[in-house]
Amino acid sequence: MLTISAGHYGKRTGASGYMDEGEETVSLVQGLGKKLQQKGVQVNVIIDKQSKNQQQNLAYLVKQHNATQRELDVSIHFNSAPTQQKEGIGTEVLYVNPSISSFAQKMSSEIAKAGKLKDRGAKQRTNLVFLNGTTKKAIIIEVCFVNSEQDVKLYRSNKNQIIEAIAETLISYFPNTVTPTPAAPVKPTPDPQTITSKALQQKVETIFNDKEAVRKQLKQGVQMGAFQPLWLENFDRGKLTLYDYIALTTLQFKKNNSNM
Repeated sequence: MLTISAGHYGKRTGASGYMDEGEETVSLVQGLGKKLQQKGVQVNVIIDKQSKNQQQNLAYLVKQHNATQRELDVSIHFNSAPTQQKEGIGTEVLYVNPSISSFAQKMSSEIAKAGKLKDRGAKQRTNLVFLNGTTKKAIIIEVCFVNSEQDVKLYRSNKNQIIEAIAETLISYFPNTVTPTPAAPVKPTPDPQTITSKALQQKVETIFNDKEAVRKQLKQGVQMGAFQPLWLENFDRGKLTLYDYIALTTLQFKKNNSNM
């Protein structure tokens, strides 16, 4: 249904001030991807971990977006003013296709409301590589200004609400497609494959949440032939589950022992 991406390629690759844009875009996109999946939305999540400069990053994002099946492209950014300031500046949403201007305005308004930020509205931009290069309708969300002390304070205080607002606004773009979330979830029956020790599960989850370490491990597994590169690609797209990771770790352990 839609493809979302972090607009930069890691820490210190975007604007900086009271927080780092490159780092925070990744965090927000990961949270937004999970929220959309929970709500029954088919979403592709793109996080660039290979580019070395801005030109490579823009080319990578456009290529990856265009390689996915979707009806809407969304890139997450944070804005920057010429100088740091204490006052709030606000949120805005950029677009190039006039037919999506009202949706861009709605997105800006809903983010501003959820984050208690100033609403700078929708702004048409005709000179941005992402908006011009993607083949579907697209928006760039500039959540707030990294060098506004007030903006960053409000963003951090209301991050969950902002993620919820973005998710719900994206869902409204597909009014006849998303399956509503059940109002009263059914209590699940015990799964025989579930980790029986809560303490052990928490330890495994802690390991799994160290994304850089997990990616390094999966890369080693691919290199030694324990499993296919597809699993590393799934991890980079945010589609690898905890239980996928446990299974892949077992395969890697088995392969490692067979080579001894």
